[in-house]
Amino acid sequence: MELVCETCQNQFFVEQMPHRGSICFKCHIKGVRLGFTYGQEDFHGPTIRERQRQTVEQAKINGYNAEPVTNWM
Repeated sequence: MELVCETCQNQFFVEQMPHRGSICFKCHIKGVRLGFTYGQEDFHGPTIRERQRQTVEQAKINGYNAEPVTNWM
């Protein structure tokens, strides 16, 4: 099947009508946004291990004997 893209007017060939309609893959992929699930600050922030150390240190300062779950076994 030969289709004409609604966005860029280029012709492209497909075996069956795509779910996105008459939009070529090039134009379709421009609209796809790969965002950060929990925000960019969280992605570039401290690692899980650094957060774990910080939590244990804060617990010691406050008088608690906290230890990670991984130490229980």
